[in-house]
Amino acid sequence: MRLAIIGYGETGRAYGLTLRALSGISVDCVIDVDLARAEAGARALGVPAWGDNATIALRRTDLDAVIVTSPHATHPALAKEALERGLHVLLEAPLALRYPDAQQVLAYAHAYNTVLAVNFWSRATPGVRLIRERIPRPSFLQIEAVIDPLRDSWMGTAEHGGVLGLLGSHAFDLACFLMRSQPLYVQALGGRHTRRADLADTVAAGIRFANGGLARVIVGEFGHSLAGSTWCIRATDGVITMAAQHNRHGRAMQVGHHPQQDAPQIASLRAFAGAVAGHGQPLAAAEDGVRAVQIADAAYESMGARRRVLLEEPSLHVSVGPVYADDSVANRGYHGLGA
Repeated sequence: MRLAIIGYGETGRAYGLTLRALSGISVDCVIDVDLARAEAGARALGVPAWGDNATIALRRTDLDAVIVTSPHATHPALAKEALERGLHVLLEAPLALRYPDAQQVLAYAHAYNTVLAVNFWSRATPGVRLIRERIPRPSFLQIEAVIDPLRDSWMGTAEHGGVLGLLGSHAFDLACFLMRSQPLYVQALGGRHTRRADLADTVAAGIRFANGGLARVIVGEFGHSLAGSTWCIRATDGVITMAAQHNRHGRAMQVGHHPQQDAPQIASLRAFAGAVAGHGQPLAAAEDGVRAVQIADAAYESMGARRRVLLEEPSLHVSVGPVYADDSVANRGYHGLGA
């Protein structure tokens, strides 16, 4: 499989180093809006091509797939452009920042019969896998994800989704993955408790599922982890209770007090390559990415409207329109601030 990496920041570099250790996959092109960074990445990986224009790169006839690790707001447009050209896509979460955009990406994936995977790597961590194995039907989940305040990062801005874009998408996907049920509605509170952000920097959401289970998800910018975000997951079915946590770049999970070593990123990449080759499914499919965006959107709507928000089935129509009352990212700054 020959692929291009679009976005060569910290995450893109991590992909590049990981891909060097995998057989059957080659990076043929590195793209970044900073041309010097793209060139440096290509030379470090021994890649013959680089550039600062994703559209030109996606016209190449020697590519099979792309990995999109660019800033969050760019994900839907890049994914749709790649899918239109028949390329398979592995997309860093979130799939989109707005639910209508996510539905459009899903429609494109179905229309062009390509593999669109979302890198929900946390599904492959040992702690999550063990909880899913031993508690197949939780009655209650609690997922907490915190990070240092995003004062000097583009990830903290409303344009790119803030803390829900960075952590919430992963957390909501984990809730659905572990619950194994359709989410029915969301009720959320939040506010700007840590910094004068453009939107809520702390969010607590309750999700009710069709099987009767309840998940509580808390994400916020109130951590003190220089190495990355800190996660804690608790699950119970009323008989068995388990917990898992990690705090090292979101890559190492442990169960109880016994560290478990794994390579979830490699697992995600291998599952994607297998799906492209027609063997099995990706670790997380387009539908999973859409569902996580839908829940995040509903959480913002709930904060603004002070009520629970029902979750409808995603549409596969490319022309799908606004879903909730506030359909602009810019206006999210006032959501939930008095809650």
